[in-house]
Amino acid sequence: MGFLTPLFLVGLSALAIPVLIHLIQRERKRVVEFPSLMFVRRIPYQSVRRRRIRHWALLMLRAAAVALIVLAFARPFFRRDAAVIAATGGAREVVILLDQSASMGYGDHWQKARDAARAVVSGLGRDDKATLVLFSRNAEENMRATSDRSRLAAAINTAKVGSGATRYGPALKLAESILSRSPVKRREAVLISDFQKTGWSGSEDAKFPDGMTLTTASVASPSTANLSVPSVSFGRAAFSGQERVTVTAGLSNKGDEPLKDIPVVLTVDGHDIETARAAVAPHASASVAFAPFTLVGANVRGSIHAGSDPLPADNAFHFVLSPSEPVSIVIVDGLDRSDASLFLAKALAIGTRPVFQIDVTSASRVSPPTFDKRSVVVLNDTPFPPGSGGALKRFVERGGGVLVVAGDHTTLPTGSTSEADLFPGRLAGSIDRTSARSGSLGFLDYSHPVFEVFKAPRSGDFSAAHVFRYRALEAGPNDRVLARFDDGAVAAVEKKAGLGRVIVWTSTLDDTSTDIAVKPVFLPLVHQLVRYLAHYEAATSWFTVGQVLDLTARARTRAARIVVSPSGERTTQAGMGEGTEGLLELNDQGIYEIRGTGASGGRPEAIAVNLDPVESDLAPLDPSALVASVTGHATSVDVQQASPQEMTREDAERRQSLWWYLLLTGVGLLAIETTIANRLSRKEKFL
Repeated sequence: MGFLTPLFLVGLSALAIPVLIHLIQRERKRVVEFPSLMFVRRIPYQSVRRRRIRHWALLMLRAAAVALIVLAFARPFFRRDAAVIAATGGAREVVILLDQSASMGYGDHWQKARDAARAVVSGLGRDDKATLVLFSRNAEENMRATSDRSRLAAAINTAKVGSGATRYGPALKLAESILSRSPVKRREAVLISDFQKTGWSGSEDAKFPDGMTLTTASVASPSTANLSVPSVSFGRAAFSGQERVTVTAGLSNKGDEPLKDIPVVLTVDGHDIETARAAVAPHASASVAFAPFTLVGANVRGSIHAGSDPLPADNAFHFVLSPSEPVSIVIVDGLDRSDASLFLAKALAIGTRPVFQIDVTSASRVSPPTFDKRSVVVLNDTPFPPGSGGALKRFVERGGGVLVVAGDHTTLPTGSTSEADLFPGRLAGSIDRTSARSGSLGFLDYSHPVFEVFKAPRSGDFSAAHVFRYRALEAGPNDRVLARFDDGAVAAVEKKAGLGRVIVWTSTLDDTSTDIAVKPVFLPLVHQLVRYLAHYEAATSWFTVGQVLDLTARARTRAARIVVSPSGERTTQAGMGEGTEGLLELNDQGIYEIRGTGASGGRPEAIAVNLDPVESDLAPLDPSALVASVTGHATSVDVQQASPQEMTREDAERRQSLWWYLLLTGVGLLAIETTIANRLSRKEKFL
């Protein structure tokens, strides 16, 4: 509390007056000589009662009245922060938006942010209500609207920096939703952040209507230095029957100063196996390659640690490696030539991601065991295998893939056979274009995964391939045409059956009916066809914070699973078929562990999660630009930069007008004291 005219407090010495009145006021003895009574025995006059304070309540009333009147003349007022000065104009609804993204872990940013939030809470008026919202890429109400400052302060104290990226849009939209439901007229959002430029694109649909204000509190440092490890790449090679991995780490310097002799450490399964040195120019990138190491098992955990700076979270990069699993393929042909599948086999043998394990057999030797443990079956210009016995259909329905290379010798089941409905469309006779202009591919469905990689310019020219013969095919209503020739005939068509896929290519994939096998597009085309049919997805060595993982797609059993986050939090995911989607949101940086509830030993499945690389860019955004975009004007009070801003003593005293209430109370006490004193005087007069 402060006083506008503190010298009046000297008047508190007047509190001695009521005490003196009580002590001094007594009857004085006056001796009257009277002769007729001179022989009467003398009795001493007693006035002790008059020298004691007998009415304490009356004394307290007098003292309190004097003290209040003196305080009124001293013009007292309460000191308040600029963030809550307007509270004297009525109740407020305040939403505190506290940024807890990973970048807030830089230096003392988080401490400054919590101090700013506490300052807002401490300045709340008696009738004000505040809601605490913590946000990074998403926003969440941490403490609903309350006037309880202690609860708000406790929530701020327990809040921690997270691993998410900065996104202002969700937080501002949530604040607008909360404030729009408030019945009070004065509604305000306080945004406390380091104001990363990457967190605001300007296209967010976050708008505050008239009557809502946005106040900012920036904790950004004037200059920052930050080294990060945004990515890691792997080179795999086979050596003596084992797989060796070469790790290359990318480094990024977001600061204005060059970084020299930075230690970069490669850690595998908790052991530091190599330390390299690197130098990175200002606002530039570099890379460090480590010596190869042998990958001896699955779920090998690794990490890269580079240097040290005020933001340690992005100086580490985590990954998980497992040996590559080959895709098993059987090529079935029926030609007498030994090189009938030469082009296909050679093209697939070149693959390394994944490695294709190829077996070639003839249609006459096919039996149901031929399809066991296979991912893809290629029927390469061959009659349909007579020994299938329905095994091919079961293979597809369980998730297998079939590629039919429809040359002149290709036949497919028809009529009422069990496998007649397995293949797309109806295959007809051959179309010969050798005597005239050769055919070419005129349409490709670039939205399909097979041709998606050819979508970009100069990613493959299919029009350069000449096709001299192909089979006519009439696609069914549920079949998807992937490619057509220049005359509109179907070149590739897909049909899904159960969990599997079947694609028919209506020409050959060698040099008998086309020259596509000698074109640059041949190798990637064959690889894409087989990858798609095999449902192949490259093993993901790491994920990014914020991604959602489908555990049911990774589970090998139907049992429930226990998930342990990098922070040690344990959750249980119910087994498949138990009413859960099995989705896991990756919110923490580090290594997640997944283990079946019945598992007693062995290495659990590991999932590496890293920060979004954009979170390492600490370039600040002008808070006024964000305020202007959200509210339509750039008027904003930065409660942090103001340190905080205070009103003048005269304005604060004038708004609060405490002297008026003190004066009225003091006068009222004097009136009460007078009434009581008069009654006591009359009563004692008659005693």
